[in-house]
Amino acid sequence: MAGKDPGRSKRLTAELWAPRLNDAASPRARAVLLLDLARARLADDDPMWSSLAEQLGKYLQAKG
Repeated sequence: MAGKDPGRSKRLTAELWAPRLNDAASPRARAVLLLDLARARLADDDPMWSSLAEQLGKYLQAKG
């Protein structure tokens, strides 16, 4: 694909999400937005999901 900019999609996505992330009123709201962004950009088999599930599970278990 001559003339195509492979990074354009990533830049546009970042530009779309940046105002939402910057305007998040709380750490919880920012975390929810980041999770939505990850759901939109990452494949179901991305290793980030297993790491996130493990860390969140440990944190919630420690909280009781």
